[in-house]
Amino acid sequence: MSLMTRWSHCILCLLLFIQSTCAQKGFVSLQCCADSEVTDPNSNITWITDENWYPDKLNCQQIKRAAQNDTLYDKARFFPSQLGTKWCYNLTAEKDQDYLIRGTFLFGDLQNTAPGSFDVLVGVTQIGLVNSSAPSEVEGILKATNNHFNFCLSTKKGEPYISKLELRPVNSDYLEREPSSVLKVIDRVDVGNTGQEIRYPHDPYDRIWRPELNPDQNATPTSSSSANTTITSANLTVPPIQVLQTALIHPERLEFLHNDLDTGYHEYDLFLYFLELNDSAQVTQRVFDIYINNEKRREIDILAGGSNSYAVVLNFTANGFLNLTMVKASNGSQLGPICNAYEILQVHPWLQETVQRDVDVIGDVRRELLERNQDNEVLKSWSGDPCLPLPWQGLFCEPINGSTVISKLNMSNNGFTGTIPLFPASSALISVDLSHNDLLGKIPESLTSLPYLKTLYVGCNPHLSKELPESFNRSRLKTE
Repeated sequence: MSLMTRWSHCILCLLLFIQSTCAQKGFVSLQCCADSEVTDPNSNITWITDENWYPDKLNCQQIKRAAQNDTLYDKARFFPSQLGTKWCYNLTAEKDQDYLIRGTFLFGDLQNTAPGSFDVLVGVTQIGLVNSSAPSEVEGILKATNNHFNFCLSTKKGEPYISKLELRPVNSDYLEREPSSVLKVIDRVDVGNTGQEIRYPHDPYDRIWRPELNPDQNATPTSSSSANTTITSANLTVPPIQVLQTALIHPERLEFLHNDLDTGYHEYDLFLYFLELNDSAQVTQRVFDIYINNEKRREIDILAGGSNSYAVVLNFTANGFLNLTMVKASNGSQLGPICNAYEILQVHPWLQETVQRDVDVIGDVRRELLERNQDNEVLKSWSGDPCLPLPWQGLFCEPINGSTVISKLNMSNNGFTGTIPLFPASSALISVDLSHNDLLGKIPESLTSLPYLKTLYVGCNPHLSKELPESFNRSRLKTE
């Protein structure tokens, strides 16, 4: 092997290593029920199993259907409804970083599984409803308010299920207008594309750009493989150049109809992206107006700002329907409208979760009890936010000063063994019932010293010492 050949080989290995490292930075890619991790040769993204969240594969099923959404994965994890009402994946995040999160829900010819429906939540904010009649994706964009957040499935009817879960860091421009919101992705359209969807590695955020399903039949597809643009800090949400190099044009008007928006009035952000593909076009030659549901919202001259690209965000309210129309301006414009890509994002207010202090307390209690009660179904069903939208089994919650706190804990008749967990003084509990179990050891002083505790029931634990801590205050605390 010559020196030049060896040098070229080293450069190639270095490039592959850099690509692999970049592909994994901040990405979480789960294939539910997978036997082992696998690297996608097209994207170099490594998919891992979800065994660290749910090691049991008894509820895994093979999906007997043709692969869709350009995925060859064909398994799904089901969550039996009799064991709980909410099932969550707790994902590590970087606080204040914006993320794209996407769940894929495949459904097909399954045995012993009834079709049903379930809500999809990030934290306690609903971003989707999945029905078992068809495969679907639910995708949202949100800011991490902590160093982790929960992606949850909440039962409505039948058994929730999931096949894939993806977490991707994204640029903060998406939430610049809506910093305290969650954006639900309704559609992301690569206008004029007649081929395959475009995503990572072309899109560094792994957004999925899909061709228009029902393009305007009066419009003309156009493309330019040589067209390019400079992406500046002012428009970091713009699609990759491969998306912008295709478009639809018309000498007079373009129309995009969406009849599948959620019923009821909802707020939306519409991200529109334009790239002039006609090298001979000049300023003022392509000017057009944008209408949303027949209301004029903006006049566009792509080249007026000195660049060949333009991006704009328009906010609107709609009830189940969007008519996006672009009409050639009447002030002497020579060329008709062009559109390269757009995104429709539904705006949801970020709902306040249970106060973090109580989340930490009950999380520690769960972990201590699990050490000696690993097969306990109640503990295994405790997932996600302990109070919202519905409290965990055995918990009672209430609002205090605009926040939700855990006020009562009833863990009686669960067959628990081991010692009673420690309870930090920060807990707001007013009642604890641990009776009718098989707990042992002593009643910890941390439990009887809780500042707001009024009732404590620990009876019918035959191996539990009846000796009470010296700090026990009989006048304040009722016991049994």
